[in-house]
Amino acid sequence: MTALVMTLAVHVEASDAQPRIAAVEERFIAPEWERVYQAEFKLEAGGAASLPVLVRLLDRAEIVRLENTADLIYPGAKMFYGHGWLVDYDLDCLSARAGWALEELTFENFGFSEGIIREADLLEAVKQGRRDTALTNVVGTNLNEKNCAQRHAEAVARAKSWFRVNGAKWSRFDALKAALNSSDPLRQMKALNWLRFGVTPCPGVSVQTYDKAIRPQVVRLASSDNESIRQQAKLLLDDREHYWFKYKTDPKLRKWADPDADKPQ
Repeated sequence: MTALVMTLAVHVEASDAQPRIAAVEERFIAPEWERVYQAEFKLEAGGAASLPVLVRLLDRAEIVRLENTADLIYPGAKMFYGHGWLVDYDLDCLSARAGWALEELTFENFGFSEGIIREADLLEAVKQGRRDTALTNVVGTNLNEKNCAQRHAEAVARAKSWFRVNGAKWSRFDALKAALNSSDPLRQMKALNWLRFGVTPCPGVSVQTYDKAIRPQVVRLASSDNESIRQQAKLLLDDREHYWFKYKTDPKLRKWADPDADKPQ
């Protein structure tokens, strides 16, 4: 009887999650940037329940140009103000927008990132005093539409293939550890960025599990040949007050990403 009750409870929890996740979809495909990024955080928080929603959105080829992006730095941005949130994905394309959210959630690298906006170029522009200028004056125009379309199609195919194999058994905690342990700098950086600043949940992550299962990988990455990876790993290791965990658990620190963070569940 106990096993049956537990099975039913799990089924109800999963079936209830789907409508909640699906309701976020309308905001995620909207043009208003604030609605989009808050929906993306909701999708991340949805965990495994969000995977089929995002994989389905990979087939949406419409262009929905972002509005009111403030200082967002992405391939569709017109201006560079010398600061801002860097998202190197073609967020105006709904399929690529879904790929961005999917990679943020899973810490995978399917190939959706455009690879045309380098942080080093932005930092050099700031050093040279180039602010309030067209983004193309800073990063150039490296897009080849034919090559981009082919690369994007290949990324969609990889993501769908990955989902068919891993979707039913996927765990974000396992995905986090796998990314840190991978040889892919993009996956490593996504994992480190989430650990340092991420506000979305990852069941299984706590200060205790960090010390036991995650910190040893971070120590290894602190000796990486990749300067950016090495720097981020060292900064995380320097966080002896566990502020990284507070970002994920303190409603006040999460409210900018999730306006409902401080509301009773």
